[in-house]
Amino acid sequence: IGLINILTVGIYSITWVFQCLYHTLPASLRKPPSVLATMEKYAPTGVDEKTSMLLTFPSAPHGAHSAHGIALTNFRVATDVDGKNTAKPAIRIQGTRGEIQVDGPAFRPTTWRFIHTDGEVEEKVNEIPGGHGMFWEADEAARCLRDGKKQSEGMGWEESVVIMETMDEVRRQNGLVYPEKIETTEYPVQL
Repeated sequence: IGLINILTVGIYSITWVFQCLYHTLPASLRKPPSVLATMEKYAPTGVDEKTSMLLTFPSAPHGAHSAHGIALTNFRVATDVDGKNTAKPAIRIQGTRGEIQVDGPAFRPTTWRFIHTDGEVEEKVNEIPGGHGMFWEADEAARCLRDGKKQSEGMGWEESVVIMETMDEVRRQNGLVYPEKIETTEYPVQL
């Protein structure tokens, strides 16, 4: 079936949106977003090549209004076009008090800029100790196993399920169905 774009690299853009507009809310105020998505499939395989998602969260952090998050994923377009991070930022978080810009690929942010509405700019460099940054998830899973926890305090099952349901809705709106052996929830799976 090939590489599945929304589930492999798309999860990073969706995670950033959820971290800002869902995870920051008290659990009692968290509500799944409504989803409007468009997708283009790679003709030879039918795999999702590029996807644009507009997620509308009914409750915004620090307010009673809704909030929009835009998540994009595309096999043919690189976040870091020249390998030198000159196309920055990869992520922009905009609010009423300013903007946060995050450089580097979404899975390995290298620099953060905080641009305040009064014009002040703060910049922080994120030192990543080796690797490509994708090891944080594995480290957290290992800590949970070591400590006998069934889920992470940083991101529990409830939030993971809402994110997966959001990705399923993106797929549903665009007619992207995986083979039954991938879609099944029955265990064990005969591969």
